Amino acid sequence: MRLSLALTGGLALAFALAAVQARAHVAPAVGDNNRYLKLTPLGDRVRLAYTVFYGEIPGAGMRGAIDANHDGAIDDSESQAFGTRLAGDIARALDVAVDGKRQSVVWSQVVVGMGTPQTTAGAFSVDLVAWVCLTPPRGKHLVLLRDHYAIERPGETEVKVEDSPGVTIHSTRIGGASWEDNDYKLVGPSGALETEGLELDFTASDKAAVTADGVCEGPAPHRRLPALTIVGAAAVAGFLVAVGVLLVIRLRRRARR
Repeated sequence: MRLSLALTGGLALAFALAAVQARAHVAPAVGDNNRYLKLTPLGDRVRLAYTVFYGEIPGAGMRGAIDANHDGAIDDSESQAFGTRLAGDIARALDVAVDGKRQSVVWSQVVVGMGTPQTTAGAFSVDLVAWVCLTPPRGKHLVLLRDHYAIERPGETEVKVEDSPGVTIHSTRIGGASWEDNDYKLVGPSGALETEGLELDFTASDKAAVTADGVCEGPAPHRRLPALTIVGAAAVAGFLVAVGVLLVIRLRRRARR
């Protein structure tokens, strides 16, 4: 139990640090909107992080519409309503398949970072996280992701695939091209990410992390026979053994005669 808790805590910390490092080099554009995708394969799932970063000019233009009551400030309910709508649009626009089987995208996190609530401000971001399940867990898998979301005033699109303990990434490619460090940077509309998509080929070993949180199904449990069945089977086996012993004794007596 302590080892499991330590492992879970270590993974959570690792993901938190990875998120901080990922956002450290991200900066808003002036007139464009950028998007950032990160895929992290684990033992029973792939973590998909999706960020839309609205630039200074388009962000300033959107803030007034997000301020539903027009009081000059964007409260949490208004920003979350915008984030929920955007998350739904992106989820419907993503085409994700694991080993040839399509999966729907369900966001477990929707975080809107306005920076400041003022409608006179500019850039802001929306961070989304979803889990793509692997069936069965661990082993070799092929993930194909196509992004059909048409972001307005598209600037930079970055797609990053990062490894995790116990996972071996064999190859990644977008549009038939493989980039160094599995880090792809596209400019303008998504292009090849929408048509050919990102292909991720990896193997998760027995050491890869599997989380028993009910989000993804684990390996099929071994079914135990009911206690009455076991007792009954033991009784029948004992009876058959006793009958066999009696038959052997009778045969020996007959042979002596």
